[in-house]
Amino acid sequence: MASTNALPRKMEQNGITSPSNNEAHAKLIAELQGQVMHVPNMVDLFPTWPSGGRNKYYKRLKVKLDETVASVYPDEASRRRAAKNDFAFFASIWYPEVEYESLFVAGIFSYWIFAFDDLMDANDEDLSMDFSASARYREQTLDYTRYWLGLEPLQPQTGTLAAKLSSWLPLPASRGEKGEKGSWSHALLGHLGLKSKREPAAPNLPCSTFKEFGRAVQRNHSRAFREGLAKELKDYFDHCAIEQRERLTGETSVDFDSYFAIRYYTSAVRIYCYITQIAYGMEIPQRILDSPEMQALWKEVDINIIIGNDVLSVKKELAAGCVHNAVPVLYHQGRPLDAVIPELMRRLEGCRDRFDEAAVIVQKYCSKESEKVREDLVRYIDGLRTIAMGTIEFCKIAERYGLTSYFNDDGTMDVVL
Repeated sequence: MASTNALPRKMEQNGITSPSNNEAHAKLIAELQGQVMHVPNMVDLFPTWPSGGRNKYYKRLKVKLDETVASVYPDEASRRRAAKNDFAFFASIWYPEVEYESLFVAGIFSYWIFAFDDLMDANDEDLSMDFSASARYREQTLDYTRYWLGLEPLQPQTGTLAAKLSSWLPLPASRGEKGEKGSWSHALLGHLGLKSKREPAAPNLPCSTFKEFGRAVQRNHSRAFREGLAKELKDYFDHCAIEQRERLTGETSVDFDSYFAIRYYTSAVRIYCYITQIAYGMEIPQRILDSPEMQALWKEVDINIIIGNDVLSVKKELAAGCVHNAVPVLYHQGRPLDAVIPELMRRLEGCRDRFDEAAVIVQKYCSKESEKVREDLVRYIDGLRTIAMGTIEFCKIAERYGLTSYFNDDGTMDVVL
């Protein structure tokens, strides 16, 4: 990790902060817990956005992902905890119209990233309380993900020729089901006296599930696409480090903007802007994804999902000792809880309007693209609207968040924090 993300040396040596470092967090949590948070029906704020869909392959995917969970967790308690999250349901709400193969890829990735996120956040996990150990874990995970996206570079000592061969050779074949050693590209490198990097060990069994996802992405997507996805993964890991440092040192964001500057990446929404393309079997040209017009669209869907998730997950996060959430951040500034939620709803409505405006601008910007690109863009933009609504729907009813007992007849909720 870069030095700017490092904790003071003494803290890095043992990784665990003294209780005094978290007194501010504990006080904030104590003030909020027990209060009643009134939450309007957020879906009603988006009358023209697609919502309410469920993928017809949900049950099939659930069986498959439950088998995956059983294979990577050795103890029954961990298996029950992971299965309770129901990542198949999450993927089915976010991608209600895709075929099974695409749904599976989205589902296995969702399991993988939720498992990583929970490991970093949980105050009862050794890794989450040890900054230096978690930094090593993030580095190992980055190495592993780049490899299975077909992007791990050859050993530095192989020189320029090897680097060029790396970009020319067909990476999907070299890391497909037959394995690296059976590929002609590996044989060619060997004949030339060059060696490709061996498969890195997965940091743990849950992380190893990225292998299946990465293989699917290699089969169907270009190097430029995979590089873009890898960049977002690295940004996510780096900002998880910053967030962990703040949690361990007892820091609290001073305002929504400073909070959002980190949460914008740790939400993983930018990663899902790639996953949505994977699920829909499309690849928007990278020049469009990198354009200011598309980046403005991504920013609004990111804010949308952050607000929806933060409001509906705050009860769970406070119980886990976490205050990196928009609700406690605004409350910490002196706003009463019954003023915090209306403010967040106003921000959500503003985000909705800016997204719709940005969508028009993106389509105008791409008006001279091919018919296929224009058609993909229309579907992609609606796909981003769907995942925003899917976040609200999933968080409201998933066992992970424990909110189902707080519903009112009109769809609003009165949540006891």
